Amino acid sequence: MKYLKVILLALAATILFLAPLQAAKIYNRYGMALVQEKDGSYTLKDAKAIEALIGDPYRLSKVCVPFKPKVRAYSKEAMDTVVPETVVYKKGLTGEDLPMMVYRAARDHAPVVFHIHGGGWVSGSYTAAAAFCKTLAGKYGITAVSIEYSLATVPGARLGDSVQDCYDAVEYVLSRAGEFGIDPERIGFVGSSAGGHLSACCAMHFPQTKAYAGWYGAYDLHYTMDNYAPASNVKKHQRYDVFLNGWAPEYIDSLAPVTIAASKSGLSYKAVLFTGTADITIGPDNARRYREALRAAGIKDVKVVTYKNVTHSIGASYAANDMFSKSLRLFAKTL
Repeated sequence: MKYLKVILLALAATILFLAPLQAAKIYNRYGMALVQEKDGSYTLKDAKAIEALIGDPYRLSKVCVPFKPKVRAYSKEAMDTVVPETVVYKKGLTGEDLPMMVYRAARDHAPVVFHIHGGGWVSGSYTAAAAFCKTLAGKYGITAVSIEYSLATVPGARLGDSVQDCYDAVEYVLSRAGEFGIDPERIGFVGSSAGGHLSACCAMHFPQTKAYAGWYGAYDLHYTMDNYAPASNVKKHQRYDVFLNGWAPEYIDSLAPVTIAASKSGLSYKAVLFTGTADITIGPDNARRYREALRAAGIKDVKVVTYKNVTHSIGASYAANDMFSKSLRLFAKTL
C-alpha cells in the first residue's frame, strides 16, 4: 500500500509537469495556431476562418512551420536587474485581493505606464508582459504597473466592474506618487485584446494621459463580440450573459471605447494601434474604427500599424519585435 501511494504521487507529479507542455500552443510566423498530426507534420487550426479574411492561407510561405519570435527590443540587462513587487490596491467583488505588479524605475519622478492584460476578460494575469515592463523600467527609466482586475468568471462580475477596477488601480498609484516615485502628470497606457479595451477606457478617462499603445484591442464591442462570442456559439455566448448585463446593447455601448470617444472632445495624447489582417478572434477592423473615433475626439496623432496576414496573436508572429519596439519608442519619446 505504501509503494502504491508513492507510485500514485509520482504519477500525479508527472501529469502536473506535463500538463503545461501539452497545453502549450504552437504558432507559425503569422501567429496562426498549428495542430501537429500523428505523422509529425503540421496543419492550420482555423484555416477556413482565416481564408474568409485573407484567402487561402496555405499559399503563404512557411505556413505550416512552427515559429518563435525573437524580440530584440527587450533589454536582457533590465530583465535581469529589475525586480518587481506585488501591491494589493483593493478588494474585489468577493473579497479577494486585486493586485498590481510594480516595476520601478531607478529615478525619482519617473513617468509611469500602466499595462492591462488580455484574455477575453475571463483569463490572463497581471504578471503578463514582464519583459516589456522590465525594459520600460530598466532601460528607459519609466515605471511600469501591470494591473489585475475582476474577471468575468467572478460571480456577479460585470464589465463595468472590470473598468472601475482599472480606474481604481490607476488612482491608487497616482494618489501615492511620492511613495511610488512617479510623476502623476506623465502617464501612458498599454494593453492587449481585452486589456486593449480596458487600457483604452483608462487612457480616455485620465486627462494626464500622454500616450497609448493598443495591442490588437477590442474597441468596438458590438463588432468584437459578434466575432468573438456570436450567438451561434451558444456556450461562449452564454459565458458573457451576466458580464455584459444580459447582452443589453445600451450597456455594451456605454463601455465601448468607440462610443466613449464619441462623447469626448479635446483628447490630446499620442496613440498607436496594432492589428493584423487575419485577426479572426475580434475581427481586423477594430483598430480602424477606433482610430476614426479618436480623431473625431480631437486626437491628431493616432496611427494604425497593420501587419499583413497576421492573426490576433501578433506577439507570437514575425511582427512581434516591431510591435514591441514601436510601443517602447512611443513611451520613451512621449513621456
